[in-house]
Amino acid sequence: MTEVIEQPAVEQRTGERILGALLYALFGLIVGTVTTFLHRGRVELFDTTLWVGIVLGLACILCLGIGLRLYLVDRWMTTGFATGVVAAVGVLGLWNPGSSVVVVGDAFGLAWLALASLIAAACAFWPQLPSRRARTTPVRDEYDGRSPTNLEESPK
Repeated sequence: MTEVIEQPAVEQRTGERILGALLYALFGLIVGTVTTFLHRGRVELFDTTLWVGIVLGLACILCLGIGLRLYLVDRWMTTGFATGVVAAVGVLGLWNPGSSVVVVGDAFGLAWLALASLIAAACAFWPQLPSRRARTTPVRDEYDGRSPTNLEESPK
């Protein structure tokens, strides 16, 4: 007995897609806020300052964006995540009347503003990758000694 296994595409309703995008936007706001506050983190090592905060923050946004884009078929969720990250980074990058600045206007601050937004947007708007084809090799209930590439030969 041979059968072909095909997995049906799961259809989402519009309400589910919008709710999912809003939840991922909230997740993006959280990630963008946390990484923006930590982007200036540094480590002193043998009289050398290593700026690990900006590297780890950008790596976090990149890994989450790529992971969401590869795992989720629908682009709405990844766009929601990217929108949340860009909104958090943009709002926290503004100067406020209390003279409290989260993102300083130096090279690291400007690099953070530009790169965090570009990475999040690139992950969201990356073209759809081709999906793997459905499995077309026959599935057998029992192994009868025949090679799976030559099913016409008789069992031994």
